[in-house]
Amino acid sequence: MRGAPSLSAAKLALGVALTAMLSPTAHAETMAGDAQIAIVRPLSFIEVDHLDFGSIIPSNTASTVTLTPLGVRTSTGGAILVGNDHQSARFAGMGTVLQRVRIRITPNNILLTGPGPTMRVDNWTIDPQGTLLQLGASPNYIIQPLNGVFWFRVGGRLSVGANQPAGLYSGTFDATLDYL
Repeated sequence: MRGAPSLSAAKLALGVALTAMLSPTAHAETMAGDAQIAIVRPLSFIEVDHLDFGSIIPSNTASTVTLTPLGVRTSTGGAILVGNDHQSARFAGMGTVLQRVRIRITPNNILLTGPGPTMRVDNWTIDPQGTLLQLGASPNYIIQPLNGVFWFRVGGRLSVGANQPAGLYSGTFDATLDYL
């Protein structure tokens, strides 16, 4: 005749049961990944990433959101910056080593349109990503890499209206390169 299980045997059985209930079951998951490449030809350039100010909650006062070429986002006037879905614009080009290139962003300001009043983007800034050497305060640069491939990022300042209606706002700007 078997006796009743001992207290330690009961604790062990309970521990095994709890472990079995808490242990994750085998699970497989598949997720798509992105792959991209920037192919540039001599004396050309392409847009690699779009300018995106990200998600913003407007306040009851007019505000500005500044996005630097390096992707740092700040606000004034009460606008609340939400998430990390912002990015500066990024371009790639190709010339020859030590060649001069002029980079201009036009027009000086653009309007983003959407479901509410337009919002202005101005105060454009360029960062040459260590591949271009700027000549003074001018928009002229010298291509540094031996293979002639260079990168630059663009940021700007967004004016957000007081109580700006929710929605997607968009607009376009031109980056112009003159190979000199």
